[in-house]
Amino acid sequence: MHRNIEEITKEVIGLPNSERLKLVKTLLILDTQTSENNIDSQWQKEITNRVHAVESGNAVGINFEDSIKKIRNRLSQ
Repeated sequence: MHRNIEEITKEVIGLPNSERLKLVKTLLILDTQTSENNIDSQWQKEITNRVHAVESGNAVGINFEDSIKKIRNRLSQ
Protein backbone atom coordinates (compact mmCIF):
# COMPACT_ATOMS: atom_id res chain seq x y z
CA MET A 1 0.00 0.00 0.00
CA HIS A 2 1.39 3.38 -1.02
CA ARG A 3 1.03 6.33 1.28
CA ASN A 4 1.04 9.89 0.08
CA ILE A 5 3.64 12.46 1.08
CA GLU A 6 1.26 14.23 3.48
CA GLU A 7 0.74 11.07 5.53
CA ILE A 8 4.46 10.37 5.63
CA THR A 9 5.22 13.97 6.59
CA LYS A 10 2.77 13.87 9.49
CA GLU A 11 4.33 10.67 10.73
CA VAL A 12 7.87 12.04 10.43
CA ILE A 13 6.91 15.23 12.29
CA GLY A 14 5.65 13.06 15.13
CA LEU A 15 9.01 11.31 15.53
CA PRO A 16 11.45 12.29 18.26
CA ASN A 17 14.18 14.71 17.15
CA SER A 18 16.84 12.00 17.20
CA GLU A 19 14.81 9.79 14.85
CA ARG A 20 14.12 12.69 12.47
CA LEU A 21 17.83 13.45 12.42
CA LYS A 22 18.63 9.82 11.51
CA LEU A 23 16.06 9.99 8.72
CA VAL A 24 17.51 13.23 7.35
CA LYS A 25 21.03 11.81 7.41
CA THR A 26 19.86 8.69 5.58
CA LEU A 27 18.06 10.74 2.93
CA LEU A 28 21.08 12.99 2.42
CA ILE A 29 23.39 10.00 2.06
CA LEU A 30 21.05 8.43 -0.49
CA ASP A 31 20.84 11.70 -2.41
CA THR A 32 24.63 12.08 -2.41
CA GLN A 33 25.13 8.53 -3.66
CA THR A 34 22.57 9.06 -6.42
CA SER A 35 24.25 12.33 -7.43
CA GLU A 36 27.69 10.70 -7.46
CA ASN A 37 26.42 7.80 -9.55
CA ASN A 38 24.80 10.24 -11.97
CA ILE A 39 28.00 12.26 -12.27
CA ASP A 40 30.03 9.08 -12.84
CA SER A 41 27.57 8.02 -15.51
CA GLN A 42 27.77 11.41 -17.23
CA TRP A 43 31.58 11.35 -17.21
CA GLN A 44 31.56 7.81 -18.62
CA LYS A 45 29.31 8.98 -21.48
CA GLU A 46 31.59 11.96 -22.13
CA ILE A 47 34.69 9.75 -22.20
CA THR A 48 32.99 7.29 -24.54
CA ASN A 49 31.91 10.13 -26.85
CA ARG A 50 35.45 11.51 -26.95
CA VAL A 51 36.95 8.10 -27.70
CA HIS A 52 34.46 7.60 -30.54
CA ALA A 53 35.28 11.05 -31.90
CA VAL A 54 39.00 10.24 -31.96
CA GLU A 55 38.46 6.79 -33.47
CA SER A 56 36.17 8.16 -36.20
CA GLY A 57 38.57 10.97 -37.05
CA ASN A 58 36.11 13.70 -36.00
CA ALA A 59 38.33 14.94 -33.17
CA VAL A 60 41.23 17.21 -33.97
CA GLY A 61 44.28 16.71 -31.80
CA ILE A 62 46.37 19.54 -30.44
CA ASN A 63 50.13 19.41 -30.17
CA PHE A 64 51.13 19.03 -26.52
CA GLU A 65 53.97 21.58 -26.63
CA ASP A 66 51.76 24.15 -28.35
CA SER A 67 49.08 23.61 -25.73
CA ILE A 68 51.55 24.15 -22.89
CA LYS A 69 52.79 27.36 -24.51
CA LYS A 70 49.22 28.68 -24.83
CA ILE A 71 48.48 27.84 -21.19
CA ARG A 72 51.67 29.52 -20.00
CA ASN A 73 50.90 32.62 -22.07
CA ARG A 74 47.41 32.87 -20.60
CA LEU A 75 48.67 32.42 -17.04
CA SER A 76 51.38 35.05 -17.44
CA GLN A 77 48.91 37.74 -18.51
